[in-house]
Amino acid sequence: MERPEKEHTSKHIDIESKRFFFDVKENHKGKYLRITELSGGRSCIVIPLGGISEFKDRLNEVIDEATQLLAGDMASSG
Repeated sequence: MERPEKEHTSKHIDIESKRFFFDVKENHKGKYLRITELSGGRSCIVIPLGGISEFKDRLNEVIDEATQLLAGDMASSG
């Protein structure tokens, strides 16, 4: 008998023509974050909560670099 998933929290955001869902859930394997993208199709990634802090650190590094690229693009187009 399969145990159902338990949902702890859910948020979403619309960016351009995409919708992203951020769901913290729990199943028989443990707690995890599922990030789902909807844009014609559906794709998702799952991050175990035990690694969420390291995932956040790497994501913040990439966001910082992407922000610098955007700032450079705005400076060169203006």
